[in-house]
Amino acid sequence: EHCWGQGVFFEPDVYEGGIFMASNISHTSRVWDALVDKNVQGIVDDHGGCEHLRRLIGRGTKLRANELIWMTDCTPHEALSQKSSGYRQFFRLVMPNISHWYAEHSTENPRVPVPDHVVVVHGSKFQAE
Repeated sequence: EHCWGQGVFFEPDVYEGGIFMASNISHTSRVWDALVDKNVQGIVDDHGGCEHLRRLIGRGTKLRANELIWMTDCTPHEALSQKSSGYRQFFRLVMPNISHWYAEHSTENPRVPVPDHVVVVHGSKFQAE
């Protein structure tokens, strides 16, 4: 199974795994209150994309500046273009349950090696294959 943080919500402020995300500029990220069952054949592409579901899951919520959210690795989310010029600081902290690590898109922690069981993927995940 491909996992990128996984994530289980038990009750308010009690989480296991998952992904924390924030940006310093409003409306540059959007998240949906939905979960995509990645075990359903063909529901996501090789990189977890699910653009074809957009019309079914609604408009989503644009995040405010400095708003920290938690989500699972099955939560639809996207980056949005900035409306005006400015320096954007964005982070996504993926908790330890991962199966694949995209070297071109992630910052390696020099103090923590990528675990042996994790598949390191080289090249852009955004270019057509």
